Amino acid sequence: MSYYAFFAPALWLLQQAPWLGVVALVRGVLEPLAHLATRRASLANLERVYGTALEPRERRRLARAVTHNFVTALLEVLTALRRGTDAFAARIDDRDAEALLERMEREVDTGFIALTGHLGNWELLGHWLGRRSKRGLGAVVAHRMPNQRLNAAIERIRARLGMETFYPDDPPTRALRHLRSGRPIGIVPDQDVKNLGGMFIDFLGHQAFTPAGPARLALTAKVPIVCGFLVRDGHGGYRIEASEPIHPDPDAPRAAEIERLTRAWSAEVEKAIRAHPEQWAWFHARWRTTVEKLESRGRGALR
Repeated sequence: MSYYAFFAPALWLLQQAPWLGVVALVRGVLEPLAHLATRRASLANLERVYGTALEPRERRRLARAVTHNFVTALLEVLTALRRGTDAFAARIDDRDAEALLERMEREVDTGFIALTGHLGNWELLGHWLGRRSKRGLGAVVAHRMPNQRLNAAIERIRARLGMETFYPDDPPTRALRHLRSGRPIGIVPDQDVKNLGGMFIDFLGHQAFTPAGPARLALTAKVPIVCGFLVRDGHGGYRIEASEPIHPDPDAPRAAEIERLTRAWSAEVEKAIRAHPEQWAWFHARWRTTVEKLESRGRGALR
């Protein structure tokens, strides 16, 4: 109850209070607190990946930029909820992404897996996809919040942005029906998530336990994976950077194909992070799971 008692008023305040006051609160209070809470983890992960290639001063600058970009993403979502998304959409360079989406909808009868990372603004990327797709409402796969009432509130926010919410523990048929109806499903699988099946692959130079769910779903539904990222261009605008579709091979040995697909989408996420390091959430415990920790849980990685 206390979890919801804290966040529910905060959500209401951010959506209903005078806008200038919200911006002042977020930038003046929330952002410094968020940086205080996350800077140590961000700095540790930046050092892990870049080592001596980045001087301590540059790592500190990047860690602060990470917090700033993460809080900016929150303000962008709040702006969309309060003022609509037309002004936001007008600032997106989406020509290449729109051409790719039109080609996908012309050439593929099913939906596809729209895969992104916690980079730039992933929530508004999902909104853009639902808005531009000719096949209707998209969906995203998300993890349930600990509090049911808070989780329901977040579901309502996503619904206002044009996205239905699925969960990893939903019946598999739900996602399959959605994809086979021709609609996309968004997935953001670049975290180390406990209790999900996965495998260890190289990610930013270190072995990272990586979810196999996107590859399994693509192979079962026989749909492609398209990796895309909505990034800030540094001049007040945005750009969508998307990869060519990664198509599953239903005739390949299943385990090998799941590994190939997982490595392929993970490489696209890594490429986007290296291009825009200040826009990725470096404070995630991305390399938390080890072989020893898996074994202590009575589990092992997929092979």
